[in-house]
Amino acid sequence: MQAMQGGRPTLLGVRTPRVEDDRLLTGRGRYVADVVLPGMVEAAFVRSDAPHALVRGVDKSAALASPGVHGVFDGADLDLDAVPDRMPWVRAVRHFPLARDRVRYVGCPLAVVVADDRYLAEDAAELVDADLQPLPTVDTVDDALSPDTALLYPDWGDNLLLSVEPDNAEVDAAFERLRTVSGTFTTNRHSAVPLEGRGVVAEFRDDRLTVWTSTQAAYVVRAMLATVLGMPERDIRVITPDLGGGFGQKNEIYPEEYLVPWLAMRLRRPVRWIEDQHEHLIAATHARDTRIDLSAAVREDGTIAALRGRVRTDLGSGEIFPAGYGPSLVAVGSLCGPYRIPHQAIAVQGVVTNKTPTGGYRGFGAPEGTFAIERLVDKIGRELGIDPLELRRRMILTPHDLPYETAAGARLVSGTHREAFERAVELGERMLAEERSTAEPGTHLGVGYATYVEGVASTTFSITGTWSSQDSADVRFDSDGGVTVAVGISAMGQGTHTMVATLVAESLSIPIEQVRVVMGDTDTAPFGLGSWASRGTLVAGGAIERASEVLRRKGTDIAAHLLEASPDDLELTEGRFQVRGSPGSSVSWAQVAQSALNRTFELPPGVEPGLEARAVYEPPGLDHVPRPDGKMNAAASYTNATHAAVVRVDADTGVVEVVRYAVVHDCGRVINPLTVAGQIHGGVAQGIGGTLYEQLPYEDGQPLATTFSEYLLPSAREIPSMLVEELGGPAPETPFGAKGAGEAGIIGPPAAIAGAVENALEPLGVTGIDTTPLTPRVVRRLIEEARS
Repeated sequence: MQAMQGGRPTLLGVRTPRVEDDRLLTGRGRYVADVVLPGMVEAAFVRSDAPHALVRGVDKSAALASPGVHGVFDGADLDLDAVPDRMPWVRAVRHFPLARDRVRYVGCPLAVVVADDRYLAEDAAELVDADLQPLPTVDTVDDALSPDTALLYPDWGDNLLLSVEPDNAEVDAAFERLRTVSGTFTTNRHSAVPLEGRGVVAEFRDDRLTVWTSTQAAYVVRAMLATVLGMPERDIRVITPDLGGGFGQKNEIYPEEYLVPWLAMRLRRPVRWIEDQHEHLIAATHARDTRIDLSAAVREDGTIAALRGRVRTDLGSGEIFPAGYGPSLVAVGSLCGPYRIPHQAIAVQGVVTNKTPTGGYRGFGAPEGTFAIERLVDKIGRELGIDPLELRRRMILTPHDLPYETAAGARLVSGTHREAFERAVELGERMLAEERSTAEPGTHLGVGYATYVEGVASTTFSITGTWSSQDSADVRFDSDGGVTVAVGISAMGQGTHTMVATLVAESLSIPIEQVRVVMGDTDTAPFGLGSWASRGTLVAGGAIERASEVLRRKGTDIAAHLLEASPDDLELTEGRFQVRGSPGSSVSWAQVAQSALNRTFELPPGVEPGLEARAVYEPPGLDHVPRPDGKMNAAASYTNATHAAVVRVDADTGVVEVVRYAVVHDCGRVINPLTVAGQIHGGVAQGIGGTLYEQLPYEDGQPLATTFSEYLLPSAREIPSMLVEELGGPAPETPFGAKGAGEAGIIGPPAAIAGAVENALEPLGVTGIDTTPLTPRVVRRLIEEARS
C-alpha cells in the first residue's frame, strides 16, 4: 500500500500493518524466558528484608547442602569491580552487584543461589541466613534533608546525590518587582510495570561470553559488563530478544545483569534468571516521586516573566546505572512548556532514601514538569480572575515565534503549539457538552487540559558521562535485490521493525517486503545506544538516510553504465533506474546488485564491487553538557501536544472516571499513523494509571505494594474512548522530517486529569489539586476540606 507525494509513490504517512505482528501474535516470538540451553541451571536471589542495615555475615551452609544446588554466593565471593560511576558532576555511588557491607533498601540482592531448576533454587534461597544489623531508616525526602538524619553514605556528609543551585539576576529582578504566585506540586512514586519483567541468560563457551537480556540498549550493557567483569568488549556478545515492553525501565543496568554472566563464567555452564512479580515491584526501578516548589513572577495580564523553584526527587538508594537523577533535569527543562517565559532559575536536589532506586520511565521527568507548570498556570488564572485558557493563549508560542529558545535552553525550530492547543480545547468542550447532554442531574463532569513540549533523541552524556547520542545503520543488498538492514536501536513492542523497513524501502524505492531488519545483537548489528527518549525514528532514520544515499549514488553509477546513459539522466522509481522520458530503458536493483556482487566485470571503471553501506548519525546542535550560562539544548528536536480529559467524579465515593480523552499532537512527519496512534493510546493508558491508581507507598522503609493485589493497574475498562489527531508536517531539523512519538501519550494525563477533576468539583468549592495519585481517598479528602 502506497500513497502519492509530489507525483511519486511513497510509504511515508501510510497505515502500513506492522511486519512483526504476525510472528508475535502467533506465539513465534522469542523472549528471554524462551532461551533454553543444554545444561542450563537457574538462579534465585536472596534479597534484603531490611531497608537499612549493616551486613555482618551471610550463612550459606544450609543452602549449599540442599538438593540440586550448584553454588551459593554472597558479596564476599565476588571478584568483580564496583559498578563504575561515570558522572563526575554527581556524588559517587560505589556499589556491587551483591551487597557487601550495607543494604539500603528492601529488595537489595544479598546472595544468589544456583540450582538445577528455579524451584530448587528458591527452596535453597530460603535457607540462606543473613545477619543484618538494623540502622535508622530514611523514609522521605524531608527526613533525608533534616540535619539529624541518618546517612545512607556516611562519607558524603548528607543525603544529596545531586545538588544544583542556580543564580539568575533577571529572575531575581522580576520577582522583586512583580506579583508572585506559588505552589507545591507532587507526583507519586510508581513503576513502568511492562508486561514482561526482566530476565537474563548467560553462557560462557570458548572463552566468549554470550548474554541474552531484556534491555533497551545492548551495546551499553556490553560496555558495562566489560568494565565490571574485566573483559574486552570483543569477547562479549549481548543479544536482546523480543521485549514485552521496556518503557525506560529496561534502559537501566541491574545487578542481575552482572551476576548471571559472572555465574555462567564461574560455574562453566549456562545460567538463567527470570524476574517474578514480587521481585519486579521491589527490585526493578521505580519512577516519578518528585516534589516541585514553583513560583511565578506574574505581570498584570497574568503572563509569566520568570520562574523560580526547586525540584526534589526521591531517588531511593541511588544504586543503579545510570543514576535516577536524569528525570529531575528533564523536569526542569519541561517547566517552560510551550510558553514565552523568558527567564527561570530552578534548583535541583536528588535525594537518597531507603527505597528501591528510581530510574527512567516513559516521559522521563516531562510528566512531572508539565504537571507543575500547568497546575501553576491554572492557579495564576484563578488568583488573577483570568480564564486559564485565555491566559495560555497570551503566552503560548505561535509560528511567528519560531525558532525560539526557551529559558532552559531548548531550541524549538518547528511546532504547532498554538494550533494544537486551540484544536484540543475545541475537542474538549465538545466532548464535555456531549457527556453533559446524557448525564443524570447532579453528575459532576469536568474537562481539563495539558499542553507541553517534549525533547526527543536526547543526549545521554549528561546522565552517563560516557555516551553522546549517535546511532548506526548497515544497509546491504543481496544479489536478488533484497536488502538487509542492521541498526543499533532496539525493539520493545513499538513497531520498530516496521519503521526501519519503511524508511529503507522509501529511501531505496523498493517494496517493504524486500527488506529484512536485524537489531538487538552486538555481533550482527552496528554500534548504537538503543531505544529510549523517542529517539529510534530520528537517529536510526538519519543513519538509514545517509547509508541509502550512498547506495543510491553507487546504484545510479552502475545502472548508467549498464544502460550506456549519463547518471544525471536516470531516475529511481519503484525499484528501477530508468532514463527520464524512456520508461522502456531501465534496470532493476536486482540487475544492479548482480553486477555489483556477481558479474563484477560489468562494473564501470573506478567502482568497487559490493553494494552495501554503513553510516553513523549524530543529531547536530546538541549540548552534551550545560553551557556557561547554565542553559542546555539537550534534545535533537521537540514535539508538542495538548491533551483534553473529560472526567466524571462520584462525590460520595471519590471515584474518578476518565470518560473521554483527546490528544492533538505534532511529531513532525508521521511515518506510520497506525504505530503513532498505538503509541499515544498506550501512553495515555499508562498516564491514567499513574494519575489515578498506581502508587508504591512505604512505611518505615517497608514497601506496602509488593504484588498486583496492592499495586493497582488500569484495565481496559478504565481506559476511555480516545481521539487522536495529528498536526504539523515534515520538521526541517530532522531526517525524513520525523520527530518521535513514543512518549507523547504519557506526559499530559496527570495535569489534564487533575484539571478536569478540579473543574468537575468546582461547584463543591474544590480548588488547587496539586498532587497525584487522585485516589478515592484523596478526592474525598479534598471534598471534605472544601465543605469544612
